[in-house]
Amino acid sequence: MAAALALVAVPLRAAPVEAPCFTAADNTRLPFAVFQQAPPPSARARRYDYYPLTAAATMQLGRLADAAGGTATYYFQWANRSNAPFTDKGGRPVIRKPNIQPSIAGMRKQRTPFTSVARADACTLAQAATLLGQGGKAAVTAFGAGITYASETAQSDNGLTGPADRCVLPEGLLPAGAGLMLDYEVSDGRSAAQTLEFLTKYAQLVHGAGRKAFLMIDPFDAPSQRFGGISAANANAIVSRFDHTAIMLWSKNRQGSLAASYAAQRAMIAAGGQVDPQRLIINFELAGTTLDDARFVRRTILTDRLAGVMFWRNRVRQGGSCSTDVNRKIAEIVFGRSSGEG
Repeated sequence: MAAALALVAVPLRAAPVEAPCFTAADNTRLPFAVFQQAPPPSARARRYDYYPLTAAATMQLGRLADAAGGTATYYFQWANRSNAPFTDKGGRPVIRKPNIQPSIAGMRKQRTPFTSVARADACTLAQAATLLGQGGKAAVTAFGAGITYASETAQSDNGLTGPADRCVLPEGLLPAGAGLMLDYEVSDGRSAAQTLEFLTKYAQLVHGAGRKAFLMIDPFDAPSQRFGGISAANANAIVSRFDHTAIMLWSKNRQGSLAASYAAQRAMIAAGGQVDPQRLIINFELAGTTLDDARFVRRTILTDRLAGVMFWRNRVRQGGSCSTDVNRKIAEIVFGRSSGEG
């Protein structure tokens, strides 16, 4: 009898699936713009971990055309940097990782080095022009810059470093209505004049196609900016070129305080004159910040009449229970109370 009982299968009960803290319904009660660095929700998806949001930005170009209605979309484009050797004032070599090239499916494994600032910038403009359906202009953009083209399907993606100065062009086009978000963290020794000239050309290209241009950078006063060409001399002019520019607030800022970091960055922008605060969005780190930091961000957005907030996960996970630290900070910023409070 005991042997017979041992053969009886006992069904295991599946662990209950906890309802997500945020749903699409939360999108209807947002007090300001909320950007998520994630693929947009699909009309067919049963689960989505990145609510609440008004806009989504992703490197997965193929996901943009499938976005659910009511969500603004941006293609997240890497600004190519020069990998030519150079040293800092102390004579130490400045090491930079190679560049991320576009893909219809997401981030490519293969990286591309560029041997000069001009060649790196030419590729970035060519990629943007191609996304905007202006492939003919892409060749003109890079003429004389010494770079060659390859489509993403023709270029190897084996995880190695690709040929120098070969610009990988995306196969797909930017869907109707989608904008471009430029991740500009070049740190390649370019001057303030080079930076302003390039960012002006980029914004003009995007706006000329009737699309919105969003600029994402390291903090305006980050140490990396001394190699990236952003300073108080051109910060205001740069902000005025784009529909939105991110003010990055993260736990490892120079001042050791989000409030002090925000004040320092706003002072740099103000050095060149007044700017429409609706052009500014706070890029808030979810990983290393606190609930008090989140409360400061909400007060600042409302008091200074900024456009809104963008969430940077910095490797933490979104979704799940309202009791998580991440969801409590999101709720504090967008709804003015911790998600654990209801």
